[in-house]
Amino acid sequence: MCLEQAKGIDIIMKKIDIKPQRMFCPQPMYVIGTYNEDGQPNFSVITRIGFAWDGSPHIMLSMDGTKKTKENIQRTGVFAANLVSTDMLLLADYFGRTHGSNGIKNEVDFQFTNGNVLNVPVLDSSKWVFECEVSKTIELVDSHIFISKINNILVAEQFKDMDMHMIDLSQLDPVLYAPFNYYSLGEKLGNCGDWEKHISKLD
Repeated sequence: MCLEQAKGIDIIMKKIDIKPQRMFCPQPMYVIGTYNEDGQPNFSVITRIGFAWDGSPHIMLSMDGTKKTKENIQRTGVFAANLVSTDMLLLADYFGRTHGSNGIKNEVDFQFTNGNVLNVPVLDSSKWVFECEVSKTIELVDSHIFISKINNILVAEQFKDMDMHMIDLSQLDPVLYAPFNYYSLGEKLGNCGDWEKHISKLD
């Protein structure tokens, strides 16, 4: 339903209670790039990512358990967050379904370069990459939250003329993850402030 179709409609949706769980967290996917102790790149899909502002943009990256990526971030304090687009989904699926603790992830061909600002591995196939440096680590019972300053953003040259204040996600073509399922982006629904044009104002 578009905004025009929803004009003047007050939707009442009955709710039920379900047990709190971690299974529903739809969001864009990122491949997190770090270097191992021997300098080999390690890539892994981490889906618990949020954004914050503290004088500059930051990424909040949450990781539980023991992971090679987590160990690398704790050791180096830096990582790259490579946005996953639909044309690189199979590569991301490989990175997400294999474990760095079992050895180098080199069963699938891929190309990478080093970040322009930080010593982090950047996937050549990613259209949008954040180079991040950890500012603060919050340790919970079985997980860590890395609040990390975005020191640089690498964007595919094809987007050099894109309005960065009104980013066209259809061109970036991100993959959306809802546990164990991958989705592509649907149609654009509208712009911020469209309610003023489509919904009758209250008296």
